[in-house]
Amino acid sequence: MSENKLREFVFNGLLLNDTFNLLEKEGISVRQSGDFEPVSRVVEADFSPIIWHNAVDMASVYQSIFCIENTLRNFIVERMSERHGLDWWINKVPKKIQDDVKKLKTKEAKNKFFSSRSDSEIGYTMMGNLGQIIINNWDDFSDIIPSQAWLTSRMDDLEMARNIVMHTGILPQIEIERITSIVRDILRQIG
Repeated sequence: MSENKLREFVFNGLLLNDTFNLLEKEGISVRQSGDFEPVSRVVEADFSPIIWHNAVDMASVYQSIFCIENTLRNFIVERMSERHGLDWWINKVPKKIQDDVKKLKTKEAKNKFFSSRSDSEIGYTMMGNLGQIIINNWDDFSDIIPSQAWLTSRMDDLEMARNIVMHTGILPQIEIERITSIVRDILRQIG
C-alpha cells in the first residue's frame, strides 16, 4: 500500500469515527449496544465484587425498561397525533395526568443548572400513567392492544421492576426473565 493510500485510509477512518460520534450525540446508535462510556470515576476495583456483579446484572434490566418505556411514549405520541392532531395532549389526556406533569415540570424548572428531561409532556409522564393514557383512549388503541387487562398486567409488572431497579434493588433471575418476556410481548404487539 502506497503512503498516499495509507493516509487516505487513515483519514477516512477518522472522518467515519467523527461521524459516528455526531450520530451518537443525536441519539442514533451506530455502535454495539454494549459500547457505552461509563462515568469516569466508577471503576470496578472501588466496589465489592458482589455490588459490581449486581450492578452489571441490573444494567441490562435498566436498558430494557428504558427502551420499552420510551418506545411506549413514541407509540402513544404517534397514534394520538395521527388520530387527534397536535393538540391530543390537551384534549385526550386525563386532567390528573396533565396536572402531575405540570407539577413535575415546575419542580424541575427550579433547578436550571440541570438539563431538561424532555421537550414534550409525554417525556414527563410516569410509566404507570402511560398505560392509563392508552386505556382512557381505548378506541384509539384497541386495534393493537389485545385487552385492557393484558396491558394493565404488563404495565404493573414493568413498573414494579422499574421501581426496584431505579432504587438500587436487585431482581432475581426469574424476574429478569419475566421483564424480558414482557418487553418482547409488548414489542411484538405494537410492532
